[in-house]
Order: sequence, then C-alpha cells, then structure tokens
Amino acid sequence: MRRAATLDSMPKTIKCHCGGRQSCKLCNGTSAYQYEVGPRGYLPFACPTCASRGYLEEPGVDREKCFTCRGNGNVDPADPPSHGFIDIIWKAMFGA
Repeated sequence: MRRAATLDSMPKTIKCHCGGRQSCKLCNGTSAYQYEVGPRGYLPFACPTCASRGYLEEPGVDREKCFTCRGNGNVDPADPPSHGFIDIIWKAMFGA
C-alpha cells in the first residue's frame, strides 16, 4: 500500500492547450507541463501566461483570448486537450 501512495505522488506530464507556443509561461513552448496531484486530486490553478485575466494585452495590439487557459483565467489539469479522434471517442464512451 505504501508503494501505491508514492506512485500517486509522482508528478504527471500533462499536455498544454497552447500547442507549443514559445510565449506560454506554463510549458515554455514544450506543449506539456509537470503537475503534481495533491490529496484532493486535480485542482485548477491560476494561469501564469495571462495572470488570471483570461486575455492577453500588448501595447498597440488588440486584446486576444489567452491561449494557455482558453480565456478562463485558470488552468484545469483535469481537462487536457485531446490527443486525436480516438481519444475523443474514448472519452465519450468511458468518460475522461
């Protein structure tokens, strides 16, 4: 039982919604980030790219929706992007 507890506390690699953009502060352009699951499971956290605003602002450029959190202001590690059509079907049939 002790071994299972140590395996659960290992950091998980989760796919990022940014798609590998270099300006993403969560994954730094690698399209995946490390997340350590806590005792309460996967919990949303503040988006580091937009500082929880949900949008990006640059001087002289129109406001755009944040690509890391998809405009929500926080990142939900329990809702990663799909890996393709088979993943979508799998989630529809068996849950995510």
